[in-house]
Amino acid sequence: MQKPEVRAFKNELRNYDYYSGQVVVFAHLVEICYERLGGVRGIDPGKEPSHVMPNKDLEYKLRDDIERYEARLRLVESKIRYIDMILDRMDLPIRQAVIMVYARGSHVESVSEEYFLSPNGLMKRMNKAIEEALHGQDTADL
Repeated sequence: MQKPEVRAFKNELRNYDYYSGQVVVFAHLVEICYERLGGVRGIDPGKEPSHVMPNKDLEYKLRDDIERYEARLRLVESKIRYIDMILDRMDLPIRQAVIMVYARGSHVESVSEEYFLSPNGLMKRMNKAIEEALHGQDTADL
């Protein structure tokens, strides 16, 4: 039976591509807000306001949006850094197997054939490697 922290890490790793996409989305939203903020009179008086709301109301709304998007961006980036840190603690062969199974969605059976292991043997090694990496230990080779 796998430990809860191992299961939690596997779930985070399954979401890695989603998190990467969210970084792009939130960075783009922040950029859009800053562009719109540049159109608010008082920020750049040479520009005509590109809105119908009073300038200060729009400025406050845009600054709130920026703050909210940047907070979400930091959260998602921290999740990615955490996953990368744990993966970096694993030796390359087992790291590749873990990524193939949990991040890329490959079947354990096909990955285990590449490593000349049984599916159960590969699962045990991956669980052990994840557990050791979570506790800050270097993992052994396959």
